[in-house]
Amino acid sequence: MRLTAPPRTTSLVSLLVLPVPLAALVLAYLWTVSKRPNIPDYAQVEDPHQWGFPRWYGQGLSPYDYGIKLDGEEEDKCDDPKKVLLFIDDSLEMPHAITTLKSLQSDPSINISLISPFSPDWNSSQSASDNLVDAGCDKVDWIWRIGGFTGDIAAETCGKAVWVQEDWNQRAGITLLDRPHDLLKSLMDQEHEEGEAQRRLVSHVLPAAELVVGYHHDFNIFYPSRRGSSQDTLTYFPNTDTSPRDYPSLPWGRTWSIHSPSKKAPPKTKPEEDPFAPQSAYRRYWAKSQEKRAAAMRHAGICLFEGWQDGVVDEWVAQAMLSGCVVAMVPPHAEHDMFGSLILPLPRPTLSDPTLPLPLPVDTLNAVLRHTPSSELKQKALQAFIASRHHLHPRARVKAVQEVVKKWDLGGRGYDFPHGYRWDCDSVIKPTWCG
Repeated sequence: MRLTAPPRTTSLVSLLVLPVPLAALVLAYLWTVSKRPNIPDYAQVEDPHQWGFPRWYGQGLSPYDYGIKLDGEEEDKCDDPKKVLLFIDDSLEMPHAITTLKSLQSDPSINISLISPFSPDWNSSQSASDNLVDAGCDKVDWIWRIGGFTGDIAAETCGKAVWVQEDWNQRAGITLLDRPHDLLKSLMDQEHEEGEAQRRLVSHVLPAAELVVGYHHDFNIFYPSRRGSSQDTLTYFPNTDTSPRDYPSLPWGRTWSIHSPSKKAPPKTKPEEDPFAPQSAYRRYWAKSQEKRAAAMRHAGICLFEGWQDGVVDEWVAQAMLSGCVVAMVPPHAEHDMFGSLILPLPRPTLSDPTLPLPLPVDTLNAVLRHTPSSELKQKALQAFIASRHHLHPRARVKAVQEVVKKWDLGGRGYDFPHGYRWDCDSVIKPTWCG
């Protein structure tokens, strides 16, 4: 015979009382968390792996932004702004040109005007010199030229205006170099005329990435993810003019990916349309292209760019640093002390046949990552973000160019490299003593 007990009855009161202690525990936990002191910024900056990223690591303002105004500080004012004519002379340089245009427009010390073969007021039946004269180039303080589609233009065309250029087309004035080694190549190729150094000032300025932080209530384009990127995701970024059939082969697995830039041509503008107007279809096209690349950088842990073997910090490297992506590359020779610790260093490859395409450094990069803990990668991402927000800010680049112009006005000629750079037998362009 089996004995069974009658089912135990559960009173309604007990069902109502049981959740009370649980609710009290939850409320006590939430109260404790709310009263917990915030983790100080210095601790998060020192060890983001243990304490998490600082609250300003993201899309908003950071205390390291170049030229940031603290509460109560007034915006810079200028009673005598310089008149600058921006000459956009190459469609291939358009993203960089638009970034420069926005930087100049937001600078109170500059009164900016614009001319370009792509603008509706450009007269294609006239020479570039005549178009510049019609634009009043002889009445401005300096002309900032990006690209060289229209060829060499005599400096005296625009009277006493100072020419600032970003290539070697002009034979006089100021030449800006993102990469000091471009000068070395030009010198070794003997492309300079006799006495040319006395007619120009060549200077190295750091690149800058598109960054809008509240100056015009716009949004940032390049910014990191608050939760941090997956350090197991590696993304390769080919140049925009590289054909997809020339992309390197990816290894098997989900670790590697390629960000393929859009091959769609920019929209054609009507004769009366200004392609550089803030809301033009032309500018929206380039903005969308940058937003797509920014999203790929933001969700990648490691960024590898075509040309990684050259060790050059350019605009795309700056964009990746702003996006929280650790850049894998050969250590740069320009600003080595600043950028050397912010990247994932790769050895320079040796090729038996330089004409063959360079394969991805899969084995080398995997070996470097095996010896780089996650804590170190997070530290690199945060420190690169801090450095880029200050040193690679568009306003910082405009300020650097203004300093170069001041040197020119004071009689400076020749070569000016305030940041210095290394030149050794591991450089892309080797010194003659390396044999």
